[in-house]
Amino acid sequence: MIYGYMSEKKPSSRSKTLFSTGNIVFFALCVIVFYFVVHNASELKTVKSLFNQIDGWWLTVAVISQLITYGCTALLYYFLTNKFKDRTPITFFDLFKMSIVIVFINQIVTAGGISGNGFLYSELNKREVSSKKAFFTIIMECISLYVALGSLLIIIPLIHLSIHHSLPHLFWIIILFGLILYGVLAGFMTVLTNQRVLRFFIKHLSRIAFLRRYLEDIEISPEGTFSEFGTKGPWGIFRKYPAQSAVVVLGQLGVFFADSLTIVALLHGLHVHFAYIDILLTLILTFVASALPISPGALLIYEGAMTFFFTSSGMPVATALIITLMFRVLSFWAPILLGLGLYKHVQTNKE
Repeated sequence: MIYGYMSEKKPSSRSKTLFSTGNIVFFALCVIVFYFVVHNASELKTVKSLFNQIDGWWLTVAVISQLITYGCTALLYYFLTNKFKDRTPITFFDLFKMSIVIVFINQIVTAGGISGNGFLYSELNKREVSSKKAFFTIIMECISLYVALGSLLIIIPLIHLSIHHSLPHLFWIIILFGLILYGVLAGFMTVLTNQRVLRFFIKHLSRIAFLRRYLEDIEISPEGTFSEFGTKGPWGIFRKYPAQSAVVVLGQLGVFFADSLTIVALLHGLHVHFAYIDILLTLILTFVASALPISPGALLIYEGAMTFFFTSSGMPVATALIITLMFRVLSFWAPILLGLGLYKHVQTNKE
């Protein structure tokens, strides 16, 4: 997450040479993607044969469900940039394309969301979105995500418990860990709105080479981000703008449920029936298990966790592995390819 305020002066135009910063970053991402594809070629070949066996109608539903995840993300970004106080010139379609690129960057560059939010901050500024509004968007997007996931971590296990009357002890440990993790992260984002803390993090983040270009023109606003909204911090936004905040949280929930619909479609496409509540529980537990940025896109960790949780809920191992691999192609590999194609397009529109 990149935090701070960009000076309102327009950035000086940079010569578009072969070795410009944007091109170097793009070429580096191309190399990483190429490595991923080559390194996982045998796995992707196996998954391709699996997709040939799935019913075409349900595969279409699965693909549409994944597109809905980007639509939900774009919707919450649109509300954050246009429905809280002043409007901005940015469009929903711009945000839809950026949401794909953000997923792509976060998958490739493992930095706990810093890289993707850095890209978002930079692109919002290029599109004449004020620095305060860009910072506000990132802070509120993160907090709404933690609120949504924390709520799911409480509600889904309770519903599952009311149906099945039991839950493995390991599941409870992961649920507790997730609640603590998202609570800590929400607290961290709240503290980060303090100007002294903000200066401290900008100073230290500027030492990281690939973040320096996002931070080089940043200056801290003494009155803070939330003063213009009549609140002292992000939590006051939920009280003052309840309808808009609800839409943002619903956008985060929409991403989660669209992912679950993808899994449902893949299961039906293979003529496998599995309880929806078990799908929801598996998905939220997998989110928690793969939350730490250990590997790009949580490779292997995500696959291993999802397969384990599916089998722990009664799904045969072979089926769990097949569904996991197919879901990861749609949710991990597809945005990498789409994002790589859109990365330069999204940037060159305004550069």
